Amino acid sequence: MAEMITPTTPAQLRDAILWALGDKVTLEIIGHGSKRAYGHDVRARHVLDLSKLTGILFYQPEELVISAHAGTPLAEIAALLAQKHQQFQFEPGDFPLLLGGGDNIGLAGDGLLGTLGGLVATNISGPRRLKSGAARDHVLGFEAVSGRGEDFKSGGRVMKNVTGFDLSKLMAGSFGTLGVMHTLTLKAMPVPEKTRTVIVPCDDAKIAVQAMTAAMGSENEVSGAAWAPTSILADRSAEMAALGDASLATAMVFLRVEGPEQSVDWRAAALCRLLADIGAATVVQTAESLALWRSIADVKPMQGQGGVLWRLSVPPASGGAVVQALRQTGDTDIMLDWAGGLVWAQFAAGDAAGDASGEIEQAGKIRQIAMNAGGQACLVRASPALRGQVPVFQPLSPEINRINRKISENFDPYGILNPGRMAPQRQADAAQSDQRVGA
Repeated sequence: MAEMITPTTPAQLRDAILWALGDKVTLEIIGHGSKRAYGHDVRARHVLDLSKLTGILFYQPEELVISAHAGTPLAEIAALLAQKHQQFQFEPGDFPLLLGGGDNIGLAGDGLLGTLGGLVATNISGPRRLKSGAARDHVLGFEAVSGRGEDFKSGGRVMKNVTGFDLSKLMAGSFGTLGVMHTLTLKAMPVPEKTRTVIVPCDDAKIAVQAMTAAMGSENEVSGAAWAPTSILADRSAEMAALGDASLATAMVFLRVEGPEQSVDWRAAALCRLLADIGAATVVQTAESLALWRSIADVKPMQGQGGVLWRLSVPPASGGAVVQALRQTGDTDIMLDWAGGLVWAQFAAGDAAGDASGEIEQAGKIRQIAMNAGGQACLVRASPALRGQVPVFQPLSPEINRINRKISENFDPYGILNPGRMAPQRQADAAQSDQRVGA
């Protein structure tokens, strides 16, 4: 079992990395471990646990800025922001679907899972991304320790144009492979006064994408556009009652508008008129809307289901065609977010004996579908056998790989931070990596 190292201050974190660098040992970086299964397994000699490196350093509601250590629980930060009617605009989801459907699933809805550092490191963003950007777009600054054991930082407390590299964009989504962030400063935004959700029954994915495209192209300032199975409302009696006969549909389009009450009511009514040819629309109010979009952010229909889960990022207009192509590769449950730009596709698990050959062939088809659409596919959840044979993240071109390798060599030349997290690391590769680290 890997030895656990638990720093409580940035100085202790730096000392731990300097020790690992001196002894040439590898480190797996974790917080609460809620996103540990996102990416490949890390074969490291020690675990660097940041869950004790916590604390909100400052919060200035009037300036819409908050700073905290990386191990600070997201639930704690969200609760503090809520006291001042503020939130993270990029709407992070819980992602309990990564936890495999065990007892941890009960945590969903009780507060955001994970830590601030894990959120930024994986760059997870929710339904409002299509309007407000991803997590990386809301990071004002950070402080970190590189794989060289050197302190470095970028940005500050305000968003402004600067010359040089914006390292926040580089670190967000790097999965802890370039450096270990210990302090993060993010932009907060006010919670909208009112929220309305227009729900339109629609079983056809192509028509659903056309509807979402029309809504996004209208003057109604839509902040969320999703297509999900009706099961997402299974435990929401108020919304189901409001839908009436429309609840018999197998899937529905969900469109969100936010802002002052008179404005959202007018825009919701306009969307109902715009989509009248598709089906009779229903409008749900703020409380029901907030719960509904939390379920969409958490990808609730895919939680606790097992099987193989893919996340495809494609141009929104191609979402309907991508759904059609995915259904030709096998029986699948599908959900769309970002107006069709984010495709969640869940397939049944393969051979129980561990033969992943069929799933490997299917994975190749799924990747090709994403590439044909001008997008990429990420393997979010799968059996160990499949995860060991198929890259979790979309394979990059040789040119991009060369750039990434140069960046990694500058930040972590000995590969001690989260080795193998971004690419498959088989036993032979791991042995070679240990030899390189020990050189």
